Amino acid sequence: MSDEQNTQDTSPRPNGPENTRQYRSRRTLAALTVMLLVSGMLMLSPLPLSLLSGVTGLIAALLLVLVVVQTVRDGRRSSAVITAAFGLPAVAMIVLGAAASAVFYGPLKDVQDCQRVAITERARTECAQVAEDSSVAWFSSLFGS
Repeated sequence: MSDEQNTQDTSPRPNGPENTRQYRSRRTLAALTVMLLVSGMLMLSPLPLSLLSGVTGLIAALLLVLVVVQTVRDGRRSSAVITAAFGLPAVAMIVLGAAASAVFYGPLKDVQDCQRVAITERARTECAQVAEDSSVAWFSSLFGS
């Protein structure tokens, strides 16, 4: 074989419609994996930043649909079922967690601010009490009681 043929055989670029489809499917699956990891890391971040996990979770949901559709079109139904079985709960947890953080932003922000400055165990215990009082006051103002 000549050197020119050798470089063509090892090229990462797809050569036909079937290879193009597989390459696109792998890229979409890799993007889904990255979005889920980014979403998970954002969920662990402090509150204003953790709300962005909802945005990345919605992008992951879109990519999940694309991956499932691509695997069904390729005739890999078992892969589509496994991807959906693991992906749907993960995406739902991320998006619902971000939505809950947005709804309860006030009380959660108060707790995070209190715990950030609490040094002793007594101060952390007081933060828990402040969080409870803040939640009760927030619910009272929400429902007009």
